Amino acid sequence: MLKLLIFEFRRISKSVFFWIVAAYSFIWPVLTALFYRALLTLNTDEGIRFDPVDFSRSEITYLTWLIAVAFITELPKFTALFTCLHIGRDYTDGIIRNKIIAGHSRFSIYGSYMITQIAASVVLCLIYIFSAFFGLAVSGIGVELNHGEMFSRFAVAIIVFLVMTVTFVVLAVIFRRRALPVILCILIAMMSNAAAAVVGNFGTPSKACNDYINIRNEHYENMIDAGIVDKNTVKKYEDEYDRDHFLGIAWKIIHPAYVISPIGFEGDYGAGGASGLLMGGAAEYADEIDYAQQFYYNDDSQYMIMSSMSIDGDDYSAGLDADKLFLTLKDLKKVDSLHMEYSTLNWIYVGKSVIWMTVIAVWGFIVFRKKNLF
Repeated sequence: MLKLLIFEFRRISKSVFFWIVAAYSFIWPVLTALFYRALLTLNTDEGIRFDPVDFSRSEITYLTWLIAVAFITELPKFTALFTCLHIGRDYTDGIIRNKIIAGHSRFSIYGSYMITQIAASVVLCLIYIFSAFFGLAVSGIGVELNHGEMFSRFAVAIIVFLVMTVTFVVLAVIFRRRALPVILCILIAMMSNAAAAVVGNFGTPSKACNDYINIRNEHYENMIDAGIVDKNTVKKYEDEYDRDHFLGIAWKIIHPAYVISPIGFEGDYGAGGASGLLMGGAAEYADEIDYAQQFYYNDDSQYMIMSSMSIDGDDYSAGLDADKLFLTLKDLKKVDSLHMEYSTLNWIYVGKSVIWMTVIAVWGFIVFRKKNLF
């Protein structure tokens, strides 16, 4: 296989289209950084002028991540074209047939394609990331990598990206004609972005919802026992703001796709590219996903109950501290299921991505092994 790997790497290094994609991977993040610099410092109060850069460390960290990780949405369509055109011509030019005649096994041929295309994708991703750093530096925004922790998230993003690369390779080798795999791969690249934007919104764990409701209802029971609200009122709002209120039909349909696939990466990691900021995404590079806030701020039951109850001044003199009966985010802070640290989430996405790459690659080889190459 070594000779095939050398041969394929040499072909890639001489590919004009590969260098076009590499040039795009360098130029686009630089332009994006300059665009953000202009957008975020534009001042139209007295004519058009740009204010000096004055971002906090957290804002620079967020912008560094947002711009650099955008390769996961920007590059799939280009890698799809490159992979299909690069491998597809081997059928039309008879290169695969010649490799078989020269004594190379199908496993070696298939493996050489897979390894070299994965390597090419990693190189393009790295060019994009470090070009983003360069663009942020020359724009005056600056680069902040959260003490190096961000590199682990970049590694996860690249592994998730490689799931598509493996898919593109498989489609390119199992179809003899160039047009069909090109169309299929472009569709996958474009649909994956749309699917990720949807699926990423339904990643809330079922256990987190159950734990939140149990803790909330326990507080309501304390309020009933304290005599500051009646049982019927509590029952009414517990039923109205139940599990189905937080996890509706859409969650039940889409959440399984989130669980079994890495397609929710963009939503979990805020990797939506330029649209993430322009469409009002949360401008924060967080250490964890806080499901507690998602539930707490979408639960009006407490406000409805509070508006219906009455507390006499004598209750306080009797030792009733009503404030302690109300549910707060502090009460949810130490509930493990309501918080997901990215250090843990990284391994979850790596695991799911590796499994998917393995399954897709094995299936592709099974088809390729039985394919008539003459």
